[in-house]
Amino acid sequence: MKKVLILCMAVLSFFVLSSTVLAASAMDKDTLLVGTESTFKPFEFRNEENKIVGFDIDLINTIASKMGKKVEIVDMAFDALIPSLLTGKIDMIAAGMSATPERAKRVAFSDVYYTTPDAFTVKADRTDIASLDDLDGKKVSVQLGTIQDAFVSKRKGLEVKRYQKTDDAFREVLLGRVDVACVDGTVTKENLKNNKDYTDTLKVAFFHPISQTGMALAMGLEDMELKKNVNAALAEVLSGPTFQELKDKWGID
Repeated sequence: MKKVLILCMAVLSFFVLSSTVLAASAMDKDTLLVGTESTFKPFEFRNEENKIVGFDIDLINTIASKMGKKVEIVDMAFDALIPSLLTGKIDMIAAGMSATPERAKRVAFSDVYYTTPDAFTVKADRTDIASLDDLDGKKVSVQLGTIQDAFVSKRKGLEVKRYQKTDDAFREVLLGRVDVACVDGTVTKENLKNNKDYTDTLKVAFFHPISQTGMALAMGLEDMELKKNVNAALAEVLSGPTFQELKDKWGID
């Protein structure tokens, strides 16, 4: 009987402790661990000093400052961001992530802060691809785990090549290994304008809005305290001059 009682008390203690951990908010921390993927210029990328910079980085630092928090950026593969959030390795995601209904089943999103169409990029001398209908039988490169990946993977008649970095998706087009790259429109325009390898060799064949949900910051589903504070700070940024200043700084339309 004594052993049974001890076992029951141990199980009860475990569940109480687990509930406490689950109920804890990142708002209790001084520094927020924010996951990103640093090949999504101009939203997040490494500069010449190998420091991670960009629109999202400035945005999350501004939001955190208004919340009285510091930020530590954690760089990882895009498809590892949500799993890392779910396992508590990071507190938030700031990575140009679209707030899709599928993702919203696993994470809590902030209010949307930016929307952009998606671009289909080909070699500059190609004229045979101008719409979705022209993709039949073509090879398409995407960044693994993105909405572009999900979109083209659902279309029949395509061969999809997935890469960890957006730069690899573009480079495969340049090398002739795929016919077209499907990447976020703003990121595509940045690369074709400022990457000398692509400026004269690649072009946007057409734009297509894959998702209307827009970009948002991601947090744990249970952390409503963090979400409330993030949205309050984000609303303040969006309603003042800071947001446009950040867009101007990073060349975002």
